[in-house]
Amino acid sequence: MLAQKKQAHWEGILHAIQNSYAIKRHVEFFNWLKQDLHPLMRHDVLLATWGNFNTGDLHFDVASSLPDVTTQVLLQDSAIVNYLMCNLYKRWVDNDEKWYVINRFDASGMYAQSPNPFTQQLNKMHSLLVYGVRDTRRQTDCIYVFFDRSKEFHVPDQLLGMMMPHLDAAIRRVEHLAPLVKDEDLLDSMTQGGLSDREQEILHWVRGGKTNLEIGMILDISANTVKNHLKRIFQKLDVSCRAQAVAKTGTVTAYPKPN
Repeated sequence: MLAQKKQAHWEGILHAIQNSYAIKRHVEFFNWLKQDLHPLMRHDVLLATWGNFNTGDLHFDVASSLPDVTTQVLLQDSAIVNYLMCNLYKRWVDNDEKWYVINRFDASGMYAQSPNPFTQQLNKMHSLLVYGVRDTRRQTDCIYVFFDRSKEFHVPDQLLGMMMPHLDAAIRRVEHLAPLVKDEDLLDSMTQGGLSDREQEILHWVRGGKTNLEIGMILDISANTVKNHLKRIFQKLDVSCRAQAVAKTGTVTAYPKPN
């Protein structure tokens, strides 16, 4: 019986590897995760993040069957997830670029700073696995973060070593989803008074009622830096306080990624 289970396990791995070569679209990648990878490595959410982690200029792809855990929902308010991914990437680098697991994961305090449908679902995750890929040629490193609702994440080293190169190759063949930009968002951006990406992002958190200290924690900058940004925002918009800045720029749905 044990020999039969081992044989079935190895057959499942080979079957998953073979099927990965045919992936060209998001729906094919999603089905492959659900049908081939999930039986080998249980997880609820896969969040692929790539780009320049030093500057925070990141891109995302989400694969999940959970409600509100999609790429488009994430892109509507990505700052707090951006912050989390940069910290997980730094831990991967500090770990000699080896994959690692965090069990009994609790980020409820951090997600509370940015309550939205995506982070509310992510708050239900209690373990995660981080696997990084160094891209020296393009200088766009990538980390794959598997989230799960269980309190402990179990996966054999050998399985990761065999499957992750094929997962990485498959997802690179799939065009990532860009954020949907509405006409009203473009009009809003034209009324921002020539604000930089960082200034628009800070203004977004001001609209959310965040203090300078809270904004600094979210963006990983000092409260004094936030204060200096706000001074320039007020000058560009020709206003004298936060309330006037918010009133003048209105409500913006989408905002740029951190620099």
